[in-house]
Amino acid sequence: MMKQFTAIMMVLTLLITGATSVFAAEEQPEGMEKATVKFLKDEYYDFKNGTVDLSTVEKFEVTPPAEEGKEAEGPITVYAALADFQTVRDNIFTFDHKETVYFNATEGVMLTATEVGKLKDKGLTAYSDQFEHLGKQMNLGWILFLHSLLLIVPAFFMYIWGKQVYSTSRYMIKNNLYNQHHTFN
Repeated sequence: MMKQFTAIMMVLTLLITGATSVFAAEEQPEGMEKATVKFLKDEYYDFKNGTVDLSTVEKFEVTPPAEEGKEAEGPITVYAALADFQTVRDNIFTFDHKETVYFNATEGVMLTATEVGKLKDKGLTAYSDQFEHLGKQMNLGWILFLHSLLLIVPAFFMYIWGKQVYSTSRYMIKNNLYNQHHTFN
C-alpha cells in the first residue's frame, strides 16, 4: 500500500512540475514570426525559408531612456525569443543558427542588438546570457559524403572493376598461345 501511495505521489509531482513549466511559457505575439523571417532574410542572403522556429519566448516591459532634448517615451513591450533557423550556400553547405531575437510589440518591428543595448535593460541582456550554444554550426553530412567518394571511387576501380577487365595476357597464357606449356614424350 505504501509503495502504491509513493508511486502515485511521484507521478503527480512529475505532472504538476511539467504542467507549470508549460503554463509559464509566453505566447509569441501576432506578427513576431513574420517580422523575424523578414529580419533574418535581410541579415542573411542565404536564408532558407520555412526553417524558423521561435522558442523560449519571454515578455519584457522596458522604458527607453530619454534622448537629449526629448521627453522619455512610455514603456514598450519587448518579446525576446530564441530563433533556430538554417542557411544554405550552393545547395550543399547547410548551417544551423541559434540566435536571440527581440521584437518590439508596441511598434511591430524587430530590434537589432544595438537597439537592445541602448534600452539598457538588465532583463534583456541577461536573457541572451542564459543560452550557452548561440551561433552557427555547419552540417557536415554532404561534405563527408563527397570526401568519402574520393576514397571509394578509386578503390572500386582498383579492386572490383580492375578484376573484371578483359586481359589479353591472361587469355593468351590460358589458351597456350605463347607456346609455353611443353609436353615431353
